Amino acid sequence: MRAARPAPRVQRALGRVAVVACAWLVSGCVYFNGIYNAKAAARSGDARLRRSSETEAIAFFQTSATAAETVLVRHPTSKWRSHALYFAGRGAALAGLCEQAVPRLHEFLLGAGSSRPDDVARARVALASCELRQMQIPSARARLDSLIDWRDPHVARQARVWAARAALAAGDRDGVVRYLSEADDATLPWELVLASLSAREYTRVESLLVQRATRADYRDDVLRAIRELWAAGESRGAEAIVAQYDAARVRDASRAQMHFVVGDLRLRDGDEASARRHLLAARTLAGRDTTTSREADARMAFLAITRAASLREVDTLFARIDSAVQRTPYARRIAEQVLLMRLLARQDEVTGASMFLAGEVARDSLRAYALAQSLFVGVARDFPGSPLIPQAWYAAALLTPDSAESWRSRIVSDHANSYVAAWIRGEDPSTRPDFTLNPALLSARWNETLRTWADSVRKLRAAPRATVRATPAPEVRL
Repeated sequence: MRAARPAPRVQRALGRVAVVACAWLVSGCVYFNGIYNAKAAARSGDARLRRSSETEAIAFFQTSATAAETVLVRHPTSKWRSHALYFAGRGAALAGLCEQAVPRLHEFLLGAGSSRPDDVARARVALASCELRQMQIPSARARLDSLIDWRDPHVARQARVWAARAALAAGDRDGVVRYLSEADDATLPWELVLASLSAREYTRVESLLVQRATRADYRDDVLRAIRELWAAGESRGAEAIVAQYDAARVRDASRAQMHFVVGDLRLRDGDEASARRHLLAARTLAGRDTTTSREADARMAFLAITRAASLREVDTLFARIDSAVQRTPYARRIAEQVLLMRLLARQDEVTGASMFLAGEVARDSLRAYALAQSLFVGVARDFPGSPLIPQAWYAAALLTPDSAESWRSRIVSDHANSYVAAWIRGEDPSTRPDFTLNPALLSARWNETLRTWADSVRKLRAAPRATVRATPAPEVRL
């Protein structure tokens, strides 16, 4: 017996209910998948701003902006659009992503008639922060001046902080103190440090932090200041700050982090002696089995690799590295570059292109200059008919300035028709046949090896994740 079909009127009513339910579900998904996550991340960011942990807050605001952007992209006409504009704009601004933030904030503020006044005020502070970063100082100060006495003390405090930074950027030092006069004694110096950083007044940053160090007053903002001073060419100032905190004997963990940051920066600059000194200090202060000590050990191992003169030495050094150190992100990156160099150096081919490329990886990625020179010289030794010999000799000459002239003379005398010899003589190298042949050889070998290497790296990276997934969850006892 067939079931009776509902009447047409009932069918239409059920259809309307289904449409409304579907719309409600979509709206709910928009909220919980996008707005809810954006709001939660923004709250975490604001909590850190209230503790003056601006560096920590940045990641949360970036997460907030990303979550809100998904709503704007996937549901551009949603009723949550205004909320999404607010979180996307404010989050991006406080994460320093002003090109992304400014259009969102302007759109939010233009249609903010029904929004909460406190949200509008926070959006205006965020917009002013971007105006300051874009050196629109008068506009930023005018916007912030209207918010420094806002009824919400947290909004007012952020407005005062950014107004102080704007005043500092304008050279109005009295204004800085005026804006921050209501801050407690412990907060004021750090706000001055952050304001000086934003204004790129690095001499003032150094002076303020040295004063903080004499009082053993440390915050994680010191690490940010060290990095920014270094990037601005003020490495001596950064070293002076670390030395003063050492003298004040603040917590070992804090000093370890400072020494580690400076050691890593010195390593990037190629100053191995100074890098080693700071990394040893970081390892000693951090103690055993800490993230800082393991990362310091990874960089110390890298320093040993830079002095290797053969692939066998590199393999021996890697075998001696502690397994916990080998699992650090830095050690894994180095291991991947060593794998690429090894794949190239041991390739069975007759042109010498792979060995030349291995030398370039040793030189540019590993900074193992003795090993790189050995590989370049090996092109001529192992591939006597290779068109890359003049190029390999010239690369070797660049690594040994004392004997560079003899290398150049040998290129000109033994390979007079090469493009390298023509370039040394001051002639047009593009007229020589190897000018186009050599790049083609190198490109073909590089692309072929890179595919093999990328596949190997994917498998190596997947192995630790598989191990983690296979580990049983600990038993929970109630």
